[in-house]
Amino acid sequence: MVLLLYVAGNAFHIVFKTYQEDDEFHHPTLEILPVHWIMDFLLFISRKLAPATYFVVLFKTLSFLYGLFIVGVIILILSFFFF
Repeated sequence: MVLLLYVAGNAFHIVFKTYQEDDEFHHPTLEILPVHWIMDFLLFISRKLAPATYFVVLFKTLSFLYGLFIVGVIILILSFFFF
């Protein structure tokens, strides 16, 4: 559960910080999770689908949706085990 919260928090952190070209998309303490692969994949999709001026907006939107998806998974897991 904590790892899923970490993944969702990382996605929301990316949404609300300013984008820089050399950003790392994960915290180096938890290298066991492939969070950087997911964020790199979302960045790759954004660069291929949108023009250069709008890919950051698309990347942040996809990161936000990914974070919402993970939060939804957390809520479903909690509701399954506690209700």
